[in-house]
Amino acid sequence: MGQLRSLVTELRRRKVFRAAGIYVVAAWVLVQVASLVFPAIDVPESAIRYVWLIVISLFPIALIFAWFYEVSPTGLRRTGPAAISDHADLPLRSSDWLVLLALAAVGLTVTWQFSADIREVAGAAAVRASSGIDPNSIAVLPLESISNDAGQQYFVSGMQDALITGLSRIRALKVTSKTSTMRFAGGRQSLPDIASELGVAKLIEGSVSRDASRVRIAVRLIDAALDRQVWSRVFESEMTDVLQMQGDIARAIAEQVQETAVDGVTATQTSARQVVPAAYEAYLKGQFHVERFTPQDMAMAAKYYEQAAALDPDYPLAWYGMSKLCGFRAQAGLITPERAQQECLPPILMALQLDPDLPQGHLGYAAHMTWQRFDWDEAAKGFERAIELNPSYAEARMFYSHYLALMGRTRESTRQMQLALELDPFNPFVRGLYGAQLMLIGEFQHSVEVLEEVMQTTPGFAFGFNVLWQSYSELGRYDDAIKSVAAFYRHTQGDTETAELIEQAYQSADYATAMLQAARELEGAVNEQHLAPIFIGYMFEQAGNFEKAIDWYEIAVSQRDPDAPYVAAISKHPELHGNPRFIELLKHMKHYYWAGLYAAGPGL
Repeated sequence: MGQLRSLVTELRRRKVFRAAGIYVVAAWVLVQVASLVFPAIDVPESAIRYVWLIVISLFPIALIFAWFYEVSPTGLRRTGPAAISDHADLPLRSSDWLVLLALAAVGLTVTWQFSADIREVAGAAAVRASSGIDPNSIAVLPLESISNDAGQQYFVSGMQDALITGLSRIRALKVTSKTSTMRFAGGRQSLPDIASELGVAKLIEGSVSRDASRVRIAVRLIDAALDRQVWSRVFESEMTDVLQMQGDIARAIAEQVQETAVDGVTATQTSARQVVPAAYEAYLKGQFHVERFTPQDMAMAAKYYEQAAALDPDYPLAWYGMSKLCGFRAQAGLITPERAQQECLPPILMALQLDPDLPQGHLGYAAHMTWQRFDWDEAAKGFERAIELNPSYAEARMFYSHYLALMGRTRESTRQMQLALELDPFNPFVRGLYGAQLMLIGEFQHSVEVLEEVMQTTPGFAFGFNVLWQSYSELGRYDDAIKSVAAFYRHTQGDTETAELIEQAYQSADYATAMLQAARELEGAVNEQHLAPIFIGYMFEQAGNFEKAIDWYEIAVSQRDPDAPYVAAISKHPELHGNPRFIELLKHMKHYYWAGLYAAGPGL
């Protein structure tokens, strides 16, 4: 105790406490000045941490200096032992100069190092600002499976999807969708190049391992502009708590990207229920198969979604999966519109009952109201709520763009599609729907350019044939239109007979005659197989037989055909627009914008 009192007395005599107090006040002033100056000179606020590190690192140097030396009115002097009078003016010796030089060297090195970090952060911010990259934009790259078990790929893919979903629900972040990141699996490109292509400031890398009951995820946050890992952490939990762990990872990443980002966490991010492990695995397998879009994979997805719901009836994503699959089947013509109306809505409502804040559920509800029930007001509520809950939900923005185009809200439609493209730039389905949106708003040449590029770079992608058919026909490129409509029936409808009929009719006559022949053939076969009435009507329209076109458009609407909502936007002929039957059909569908536009006459 006596030694401690002696040490305190000596510290006071050497004025170390006073020096420490002066240093703390000066450091506080420096940090406050930096917090005011940095924004004015375009240095991010995050760089202030390096100012703190500088003043903290220099604090021991200041204390050492205060112990040995004192600044007096006559200059710098040594502080002598207690036996020597405090008023003695002790000159500096050669060894003192060496100590001072060493302290100065250490101080300058520390200051230079952290100043370099400040310059790096400022430079990275300048690069992002000049490139238009949001500093809070992030992409989760495909995760690595530690087990190297190919049978676990569905699980690893599901973990990546879950991390993206969790981050997407934090409003301050802009998160790239999963599909666009898949092209970078295997790490053949540098991380800055990947980030540049995706248009993001941060990247997440990670790995997944699991055994029968536990899952372990290691994540690393990369600052792309600096090409440097800035944070890493390992998370581990029981399979029953995997949903809670996913939320914890998302919040931890958000805190590293931007401290205020966690303020935007939605309510459902604050807690997560336990899940039956087998049900969760079944859901992940369903997601893995449904994203492949083939009839065989859809059948497999159905089995797994139903299994997930049976194992855990309170698991909302299992019900969402069944509703999503039902909508896909209806759009692909694998089930009739009547069956879709009966079967697609109940699982959506069940998912929303279990989790009212499930973005996927609100999107499923909006899509059902748009393409199965033509209830535009309810659809708008669903789209807007899904995007409110998940601003980075590219799929929601993409389909909302189509809804807006159907409503005649062209400018808003284009804005939502551009946001979807920013969030999912390399997804051929998004780009395909972008081409379709361009066709809907009358930008036919641009639509053709987009879809031709998509179909060249994505072999087997058959989505765009019918859109190309319509755009080519509006451009008067009838050779290309015939090739596209034949490919549409051959590759997406599996109808080789109709494809050959169209090609042969065009060889012996003009485009309008070929369309008329094909429409009449399909009209005669409609009782033998399910044929989309909207396309029969469009063929009659292209042939100039507008009354027959309206007949089939009315059939499409009465059957609640999923393509019927497009009738107002895809029908381009002024003579059809002025037909009272067509205007009444649009009013019946509550397409009041289009009905009013066409009733006003072709001059408007």
